Amino acid sequence: MRSGTRPWMWALGVACMVAAASSAAWAPSLASGGGSASGPWRKVWSGSFAGPAGSGVNPAYWKYDTGRGVFGNGEVETMTDSTSNVHVDGHGGLDITALWQGPGWTSGRIQSTGGGFGAPAGGEMKVSASIDQPDPADGLGYWPAFWMLGPGSWPQHGEIDILEDVDALSEHSGALHCGNLTRLNQDGTLGPCHEHTGLTSGLLPCPGCQGGYHTYSVVVDRRNAADEQIRWYADGEEYFSVRERQVGARAWDEAVNHGFSIILDLAMGGQYPDEACGCTTPTSQTTSGGTMRVRDVAVYYSG
Repeated sequence: MRSGTRPWMWALGVACMVAAASSAAWAPSLASGGGSASGPWRKVWSGSFAGPAGSGVNPAYWKYDTGRGVFGNGEVETMTDSTSNVHVDGHGGLDITALWQGPGWTSGRIQSTGGGFGAPAGGEMKVSASIDQPDPADGLGYWPAFWMLGPGSWPQHGEIDILEDVDALSEHSGALHCGNLTRLNQDGTLGPCHEHTGLTSGLLPCPGCQGGYHTYSVVVDRRNAADEQIRWYADGEEYFSVRERQVGARAWDEAVNHGFSIILDLAMGGQYPDEACGCTTPTSQTTSGGTMRVRDVAVYYSG
């Protein structure tokens, strides 16, 4: 959206779970390009986190999205530009920390500046980051995310979720949002991307993802105009994909074939963590101070 607000993530739909199971059964590596040669890649942008430890992000690369109750997910934190919530670590990385600061939670969300990044016609785009997920003692309500947002209205102009986990479950998921909120499907979802869930992998096991850095990537592949696709990878292994024919050419073109901004955030509470636990999050037992650590955010083109 033009305002940079974030749409809902609700419970996983049956159709989307079936698609996820199908994709997970076949998992080629990032180097294989999903079964066909991919690359060579050339780096076109790197989201620098240079600077003294404890300082804010570089405005040449990133801007802060701030506020409370404006992101459309039911999340409860106030996103701030305070270095208590968002700062560089002095070693080329970024820390986003969620803090209980009675009477409420604070955290951080940053968005790339500039015109956005899109796959070239006839080529590919890879967007990647290394992330150490938060590891609080009690993580109910934690919602780390690395994602991309199109420049227009949601979901028509697209959202690509590269990494999401909730409730500190050491899991991960990816999703595409597209289409409309007006056409009712038989399963109760809306439009070609089955909103508000989207076409999603569902939450998948991610052993060790709360104990060290892991690489999360997405590839938008436009090499074959008759079969464009998006593929999701964790540590170089494909775990999910969506093809143009699943949503139709018009919805795909509107949602995918343009520039995206990159967003990193650590939300607290909201529809996704609440649905995952069957409760209201965060709770009085949720641990303050969990940190999402990020490094090596980059965009690559091929073709």
